[in-house]
Amino acid sequence: MTNQSAPVIVIFGITGDLSKRKLLPAVYHLFHKKLLPTGTQIIGTSRSPLSKADLMHLIEGSLNDRDEACEDEALNQLNASIDTVQIDPEKLSDFQKLKDKLDDLDNNANHSRLFYMSIPPSAYGPIISNLKATGLNSEANRILLEKPFGYNLTSATEAVKLVGSAYQAEQIYRIDHYLAKETAQNLLSFRLHNPIFVPLWNNGHIDSVHVRQFETLGIEGRVNFYEQTGALRDMIQSHLMQILALTLMDVPENMTSKAIHAAKLKFFASLQEARPTKAIRGQYQTYRQEVGKDSNVETYVKLELSSQLTAWQGVPLLLEHGKGMNRTLADITIAFKSAGERRRNSLTFQIQPNEGISLNLLIKEPGLTNNMTHTALDLKYKDVFKSAHTVDAYERVLMDAVRGDQSLFASDEEVLTTWRILQPLLDTWADNDEGLRIYPNAAEKVR
Repeated sequence: MTNQSAPVIVIFGITGDLSKRKLLPAVYHLFHKKLLPTGTQIIGTSRSPLSKADLMHLIEGSLNDRDEACEDEALNQLNASIDTVQIDPEKLSDFQKLKDKLDDLDNNANHSRLFYMSIPPSAYGPIISNLKATGLNSEANRILLEKPFGYNLTSATEAVKLVGSAYQAEQIYRIDHYLAKETAQNLLSFRLHNPIFVPLWNNGHIDSVHVRQFETLGIEGRVNFYEQTGALRDMIQSHLMQILALTLMDVPENMTSKAIHAAKLKFFASLQEARPTKAIRGQYQTYRQEVGKDSNVETYVKLELSSQLTAWQGVPLLLEHGKGMNRTLADITIAFKSAGERRRNSLTFQIQPNEGISLNLLIKEPGLTNNMTHTALDLKYKDVFKSAHTVDAYERVLMDAVRGDQSLFASDEEVLTTWRILQPLLDTWADNDEGLRIYPNAAEKVR
């Protein structure tokens, strides 16, 4: 166990889909690995009555759905550290009841408090208002927010104002779990500690940068959610834009959270607004059948951005995401220039499914000819770090919030700037299917 002060983690929406798929397994693993400070408490809130036994059953079910075994010691420890509170978001009296419970816990220990909003952003209003009204926004409290951070620039601006009316910037943690993946974390460290790449990290040597994420799955029954979001909002505005910034921003000399966010914001501010003529959108073939209507919501996007920074002028910055594709992957490919070929060498950071780094080189084939062939120097994390404890992205998210480290979270300014960049696409694509390409499920690419 760590020596930090023990937190109380209050989870709003603990019975929801995200909580069951990601958050509850992460909580169990943190207890199992003994990573949380001694005395950590978990409180789940629900509109409907939810007993402690019900919640433990939900946790075990979430792990069973992932084909994971539950160990008695971790379950017992979690059972001793967990509780529930029934809350109607509109009732101030229910939040006073929550505050009383938290105050009672503080009689025994000095807890920091984390309020995890595992609920749609549309439900934030009354909860944040009542947390503020009951004083649960003081300095000892932090709030964790799941994406989407708005649905366009206007709604994102309103959301930032709403949360900012109750909490200070240092208390707000806007979650982007892609930034907590091991390869994403390694981007800045790789650039900082491998000086052979430093003189090459500019438009004099780099031909293009391509960040992509493909999924074989479709929307998996999440009709209401996906009809409100689509591929551009779901993956591009948050995950892929953040990954692009970590790849190309100036590496701060002082790797503090504040310095990292300042460098990311400088990079985002340099990006020109997305041009519809430099973007394509698609929809996998069975989507309309799944949602039961002639929807124009995109399940695939590929767009090209450009930066005004001297180091990156003229370099195509490509972001690509698709559902219903023929494989699952997420990676970043840096393609280097060559006098003889458009693309000779490349450096790829593989985020999923197998995290690692690959350097593609041209090597002479054995024999009497001078034939050259592409080969890769391939590092897989699971092969090199066999004895290391693997930490899931949501485990890292929770631990960083407990530690008060905002490095892997998105700031208000970053969120608003990324929406500004993408707003022209939202405006152009609104309520029409012009240029929408229908592609077969399990497509290799969208043409």
